[in-house]
Amino acid sequence: MKEYYDVVHIVYIHSEKCYGSVEKLGAYASMVRYKKDDEEVEELMENEDFTIMEEIIFKHIEEQG
Repeated sequence: MKEYYDVVHIVYIHSEKCYGSVEKLGAYASMVRYKKDDEEVEELMENEDFTIMEEIIFKHIEEQG
């Protein structure tokens, strides 16, 4: 049995005044995805430009056999 976790960070983007999610979290900058005018935007942002509001953890279990 193999067990692993996926973590999704929900963020508030100050300049856009909206919520999004982090695709890749970096030390100083991260790839953030959000919707603007009904269009999905994926943008590299400095970490100071958003606040992590929630962390959702998905647990995956794969059975070997």
